[in-house]
Amino acid sequence: MLRRAAIASLLLALAACGEREPPAQPASPEIAATDMTCAAFAGLTPSTLSERFGAANVTTQTVPGAEGESYEATIIFADDPTRRFEVVWNEAHTAIASTSVNTAGTTWRGPEGMTIGSAMGEVERANVMTFKLWGFGWDYGGWVSDWNLGVFSQTPGCSVRMRFEPRREPGVDVMGDREFMSNDPNIRTTDPAVVEFGLRFDTP
Repeated sequence: MLRRAAIASLLLALAACGEREPPAQPASPEIAATDMTCAAFAGLTPSTLSERFGAANVTTQTVPGAEGESYEATIIFADDPTRRFEVVWNEAHTAIASTSVNTAGTTWRGPEGMTIGSAMGEVERANVMTFKLWGFGWDYGGWVSDWNLGVFSQTPGCSVRMRFEPRREPGVDVMGDREFMSNDPNIRTTDPAVVEFGLRFDTP
């Protein structure tokens, strides 16, 4: 009798386990990730990009560039400002050349957690070195031109791209086609913040 009762209890327990809903599967780590780092993006190809983010989220567009030129880019999550980013390929369209994020409210974070709105002082500390950037007010204005051997240039084959815009009205002394140091008092007075960031890869 006791043996029958034990078997019945075991069968009831097994049935109860079978009725439980299976545990929710976590989101794909590739799609959920928001870290735009050299390690995460190195080696991407057009096919692996579509696999990672879903072919329906990948489009090709002609976008305006500097000095009146345009170029072809792959846009991921084109209609979602929080996840949107851009990829440019090498000439053979076989390897990634650069990435770019330039939308406010983005969930993407670059190396060391830098993102849209990061202050110049934050970037300087993360780089562990002062760096050079172009003066404001022209097509290449505010782009970092030299990380000065800092952290953002230390990954072989990959470096960080970053552009700043002043949050205070800049004077003529920080404008134009010339380089400035990030700790230049005239530059820092304008309270620059990151408005675009991404990665640049050495491609064949």
